[in-house]
Amino acid sequence: MKIINWLGPSAFLAAVIATLGYRFGFIHFRLSLLVFAIALLICSLVLVVGIYRLAASIFRKEKFPLESLLLVLACALIPLLTVSNLSSGGLSATMIHDITTDVDNPPMFVFIKADDGYRVNSLVYPGGEVSAKQRLAYPDIATMIVPLPPRRVYQKAVFVGSLMGWEFIAKDLAAYRYEAVAKTPLFGFVDDIAVRITPLDNGGSAIDVRSMSRVGITDLGTNAKRIRRFLTELDAVLEQELRNIQ
Repeated sequence: MKIINWLGPSAFLAAVIATLGYRFGFIHFRLSLLVFAIALLICSLVLVVGIYRLAASIFRKEKFPLESLLLVLACALIPLLTVSNLSSGGLSATMIHDITTDVDNPPMFVFIKADDGYRVNSLVYPGGEVSAKQRLAYPDIATMIVPLPPRRVYQKAVFVGSLMGWEFIAKDLAAYRYEAVAKTPLFGFVDDIAVRITPLDNGGSAIDVRSMSRVGITDLGTNAKRIRRFLTELDAVLEQELRNIQ
């Protein structure tokens, strides 16, 4: 069991260094993910062994060492944090990183530039195969149409974005659009966001959103989850606005 007692603290420390190292720019994201994945496997092993030893101690009515209990609890944090930060179905998510409500005419990034921070993925929407994959994986993500004027919808869209903790890069009231960034909770990966409000002939508005990851082939469902949450919360706010008008 000595190797477990040595591997546990080492794996926990490695996981912490991997996440903080990327957040503060000391470790490349690929190395950070690799180190974290190895640490996750080791912590999971230590957790399983620790639970077995704890159960055996209880069955035999023996005292379980306090340092071993603390080790098990520390190692349990790593898989728990991983699971809590994965979107529903994240591990089986489609291998795309750029999600939008309008795959035919997605909101473009005007203010966010390619050299803004570390980036692997292009700001240019890939279309083609990516659009087809999104239609299959997320058929519910589509343009939202509301019977409210674009200026009012834009203001509410900004409000909801701020509630979600987005960092606004630029707001263009004249064009009814804004761009922002959001960070994933665990590693702090930066995702770019564009929100566009289009005036309709009947006085209503069409709301489109685009959310893309700067690094990684897949986003593990994060961008789709973000767009769904944004549209759901915006819909609730706009419903209240309609009730106030009536």
